[in-house]
Amino acid sequence: MSDIAIFTAIQRLVHGSGALNQLPDEVDRFGQRKILLVTDPGLVKAGIAGRALDLLAGREVEVFSEVEPDPSIETVVACADRVRALGCDLIVGLGGGSAIDTAKCASVMATNPGNVEDYLGIDKVGAPGVPKIIIPTTAGTGSEVTNVAVLSLKAQNTKKGIVSRYLLADTALLDPELTLGLPASVTAATGMDALTHAIEAYVSRFAQPMTDDFALKAIRLIGENLRTAVHNGQNIGAREAMLTASLYAGYAFGSAATGMVHGLAMPLGGQFNIPHGIANAVLLPHVMRWNLVAALPRYRDVAAALGETVAHLSVREGAERAVLAVEALSRDVGIPVHLDDLAVPRSAMDALARDGLTNFRQIRPNPRDVTYEGLMDILGRAFKPEA
Repeated sequence: MSDIAIFTAIQRLVHGSGALNQLPDEVDRFGQRKILLVTDPGLVKAGIAGRALDLLAGREVEVFSEVEPDPSIETVVACADRVRALGCDLIVGLGGGSAIDTAKCASVMATNPGNVEDYLGIDKVGAPGVPKIIIPTTAGTGSEVTNVAVLSLKAQNTKKGIVSRYLLADTALLDPELTLGLPASVTAATGMDALTHAIEAYVSRFAQPMTDDFALKAIRLIGENLRTAVHNGQNIGAREAMLTASLYAGYAFGSAATGMVHGLAMPLGGQFNIPHGIANAVLLPHVMRWNLVAALPRYRDVAAALGETVAHLSVREGAERAVLAVEALSRDVGIPVHLDDLAVPRSAMDALARDGLTNFRQIRPNPRDVTYEGLMDILGRAFKPEA
């Protein structure tokens, strides 16, 4: 754990079933504004974007719905250009992590000079962005309450992040009813994404009492509810628990950061277009197993939070139960086990490891010192054993 505790949180959170209906009141708190609704084609087709527009009837609203999965820098530029061209002074980001991160980045790019690439990294954004209300429609990224956004760098076949207090939402509005229509596969991937955030935050070198509390609560909620949310998707109780877990995990990793699951998932997604939640879920037990020796008591706590009985076990045996519990949960919700299952070739290991070594935001918090050899060991275990 870090000796210095710094916890970052958003100003306003509206949370509960039916919370979307509060959108007009939340918009009006900002006064008369011209609004840009940032969303994706799937939510337009599903009618969720239309519900938001209906609630905002009578106000000046424009729509940017060109957000793709794993949004690119080019998409952020196009969105920020729309903000400036239309004179929008309030952004509503509606969707999963892709729409949310696009909205957050477009907010600051509309008010800061230069290129998006200038702001990749930590605390490079110089001025506040356009005010933003963020509404998640998945339970996974926690991006509605973090100061982080991740973008695809198409030319380099990788992903990198922007970290800035100016990316924090002015208001986050969480309504579990918006997640009821999520397919089982998306529910599983996003739920495992949230679990990864919580576990990596808990074992982080930057962990602190508040992030520990949020992380363990998130882990417990996910262990108790993800299976139900995947296999009985209309269960509003499980959906609300998962949205809360994602929120708690976001609070945890927003201040404690993530480790090398994310450090390897970003190049894996960039090079092979693998959805972020799936990449995290496949890598998570392998990175945990490699990290165990550096944080045995903490991983034992993770096992207990996932419902494992560990009081009668040694610290090491208890920690190993955490890996087994994650593997069982992942299997039960239909996540692939190995990178081979995602059509990733073994020949990519060197490039993935070398790219992972450039992700200093994940290297520094990781509980075990990161080396090239260590990343190659993780990746080797993530493939099926060779005959």
